[in-house]
Amino acid sequence: MRKLLISVALAASTLAAVPAAAQYHNSGWSQHGPDRRAVNQLVRELDRVENRIERSARRGVISPREAFGLRRDANQVRFHLNRAGRNGLSGREFASLRVQVNRLEQRVRIERRDNDRRRG
Repeated sequence: MRKLLISVALAASTLAAVPAAAQYHNSGWSQHGPDRRAVNQLVRELDRVENRIERSARRGVISPREAFGLRRDANQVRFHLNRAGRNGLSGREFASLRVQVNRLEQRVRIERRDNDRRRG
């Protein structure tokens, strides 16, 4: 429950930081970077990855050590998203965060399939 509240608070603070001029643009991007919809989508993807990590750890598909490393990486991405979102995300920052979330998703898939119960 605590993690959910922290996640919601971080998402709300990130969303509030998106420039007001960008929030009504139809394509998902404004002149200055991504709009609110694009950032919301990225936050939802990160939430899905974190849920998958938790579910996999609970079911024993990944070891506690693997789960710890994946959670740490997810927290780092969320921290960078929150920090970069304070003054609005630039296109470069958003693209970098998107790549980080995609890599994290890929790492979760790899850890779930490797059955070696160790990181990497």
